[in-house]
Amino acid sequence: MRPIIGVASTKMFFPGNSLDQFFYVGSGYVDGLARTGGIPYILPLLTVKGAPFREMIESLDGIILTGGDDPAPHLYGEEPLQGLGEVEFERDLAELEVIKHALELKKPILGICRGMQILNVAAGGTLIQDIPSQVPGAFQHAQKGSRQYGAHKVKLQPGVVAEALGKTEILVNTSHHQAVKDVAPGYQVTGVAADGVIEAIESLDGRNIGLQWHPERMWAHDDNMLKIAEMFVEKCRQAKLSSL
Repeated sequence: MRPIIGVASTKMFFPGNSLDQFFYVGSGYVDGLARTGGIPYILPLLTVKGAPFREMIESLDGIILTGGDDPAPHLYGEEPLQGLGEVEFERDLAELEVIKHALELKKPILGICRGMQILNVAAGGTLIQDIPSQVPGAFQHAQKGSRQYGAHKVKLQPGVVAEALGKTEILVNTSHHQAVKDVAPGYQVTGVAADGVIEAIESLDGRNIGLQWHPERMWAHDDNMLKIAEMFVEKCRQAKLSSL
C-alpha cells in the first residue's frame, strides 16, 4: 500500500526562455518519498480559472508544500514592510485552494520552509516578514555555504517530529528570512531555535506538520533526517487505508 503524495510545484521562467513558464520542483522532495515507500506525483499549482484542485487532491493520499518566495502579507492582515522579499501571489492563491481542500478531505500535509508559512497563514496565523529587521539578536537564518548540512540547532517539543527523530535537539540547515509569528488556531509550536524563531509547528491532531528547515536537502546523506520522510509517508499510508 504505497501512498500517492503530491509535491507542490510552481511556475518559473528558465534562463534563455522568457516566453514559456515551466512547473518545477526540487528533486530532493520526490527522491526522499520514493526511498521511503511513497509514490511521488508532481502537483502543479495551476493559475488557470476553474482549476480542478479538489479532484486533484482527492486522488492523493498526502501533500508536500515546498519552498519558495514570500506569501503576500495582506493575506494575514499586514501591510508590506521594507524587508519583505519577492511575493508569489498567484502561487499563494493556488496553494490556499490546495490547503483548503486538503484540510476538508483530511489529507496529511507536510509544509517545508515557505510551505510551513503558507500552511500557517491558511489556518489563520501570521508571519514575521523579515527576521533580520524584526527579530533582535536573531541568528543568520540564510546560511552561507552548502545547504545540505546543518547550520544551527533546534529544540524539539513533544510531537510527531520529535517522536520520528527520537531526539529533543537537532542540527538543521537554514534558508529563509521569514518565519511563523502567531501560530494558527489548532496548531502548536514543536520546534524553536535558540534565538526564539519558530522552526516547527504541528496541528493538534498531528496530521499536518510544518518545518522551517529543508530536510529534503539533508536526507540524501542524513539517515536520521530521512526519518521525517518515513514518518510522513507512513502518515499518508494510514490515511489511505482509513479511506478504503
